[in-house]
Amino acid sequence: MDLSYWITGMTTIIVGILGSTGFWMFVQNRREKKSVERTVMLGIAFLGVKMSCRMCLERGYADVEEIEDIEKYLYEPYIAMGGNGTAKMLMDKVKNLPNKPRKEENS
Repeated sequence: MDLSYWITGMTTIIVGILGSTGFWMFVQNRREKKSVERTVMLGIAFLGVKMSCRMCLERGYADVEEIEDIEKYLYEPYIAMGGNGTAKMLMDKVKNLPNKPRKEENS
């Protein structure tokens, strides 16, 4: 058996897999699952931004670490995934609040 026999056989198998309906249904299902997962992640990130920002706005101030955490762990990933301007509007309002240092936990 020479190399061309193996190449022909492997090519036939690959073409058969790529040409099958089952393969493309599998690919489509994976794509849809990722889309649903992405939507859920966007929703969780948005709710985190919204709840965190509302807490600061109701309190009337935000500490620097709090703003940095909201931005780094919620807002920036939300925007990177395609989030809308509502989160930006909330972040802008929080950034304009007076800043107060965090209280020491042992105080």
